[in-house]
Amino acid sequence: MNAFIPVTGTRVADQVAGALRESILRGDYPPGSRLPAERDLASRFDVNRSSVREAITRLAAWGLVDVRHGGGVTVADFLTESGLHLLPWLLAPNGTLDPDLMRDLLTVRVALLEFTASEAAIHASPDQIADMRAALAELIAARGADQIQVADFTFFETLVVASGNRVLRLMLTAIKAAYTQNRAQFAMLYPDDQMITILHEATVDAVEHSDPQAAAEAMKVYAQTALVVFEND
Repeated sequence: MNAFIPVTGTRVADQVAGALRESILRGDYPPGSRLPAERDLASRFDVNRSSVREAITRLAAWGLVDVRHGGGVTVADFLTESGLHLLPWLLAPNGTLDPDLMRDLLTVRVALLEFTASEAAIHASPDQIADMRAALAELIAARGADQIQVADFTFFETLVVASGNRVLRLMLTAIKAAYTQNRAQFAMLYPDDQMITILHEATVDAVEHSDPQAAAEAMKVYAQTALVVFEND
């Protein structure tokens, strides 16, 4: 039997949903299994049944469970049926980083940033290039790991906007959430400040000169650095 800590507070349903989400993601309830009955969950969390129902509704909205009237609540095959919004939680469902998923993310990140830079070099407007220059200046002025990470993502946001690809913007939002929720784990993967500046400046120069190959190469080198650091850690 899975033990839950009673929850209190103004957003009880949020806390119940969060606890159940973590329990599902760490494998306490594998896909195809059924969650305990509503009354049992209410008893375990020491909350009323309406809070449990609201929590289940949120789990369903996240794609973690299927609710069938008269058939209980079944854990969904969320790895194949859900979306990128689960990425921040899947990376560290119990507070410990999933190394295989992290490797997958960093590998995809290489291809994603390479493609984004290439598209930006083809489609960027003068105003968008100016935004990239401004973001680069903020990155150069940043001090400390937190400021550098924030400035780095601001730079990527300007790059994605310049690419003109709306799907890339959606994907970046999911990856940014994963970074934000697991900031400490990502901080150690950053190359040194000087290397970041050199590669991002090379990217902007290539975009400004409409050179997709050079832009893609600069971003590829940058993104691969994190993957290499992770593999050797």
